[in-house]
Amino acid sequence: MDMSLAWAVSRRKLQDDGLGACQRVRVLALAHFADSEASRERIRALFHSPLGIYVSQAQREGCELRLEFDTASEDLAFTLRTLKRVLPEARVEGIAPRVFAHRMNTRDAG
Repeated sequence: MDMSLAWAVSRRKLQDDGLGACQRVRVLALAHFADSEASRERIRALFHSPLGIYVSQAQREGCELRLEFDTASEDLAFTLRTLKRVLPEARVEGIAPRVFAHRMNTRDAG
């Protein structure tokens, strides 16, 4: 999915779900590389970039890298732009609001 398209789709989905003011957003991305050495170099570059602080999970299997970013909703555009610059092979698989179970329980109780 094109990152600019992913951003637009996510904004619409957040608004449709009534979560336009959500505080945290989860971004899932996947990158394929020619060989495992290339994937090691790219993940090293990712963690040394400004985007590294947003990585909440990274899983590398051979030549494939799965990433999960946890970012503030107002930082979503920065996250997508920086991901495209630092890891151009990455494709955004999904963007969704970050939902915390303990917050859902207190919201339902009120």
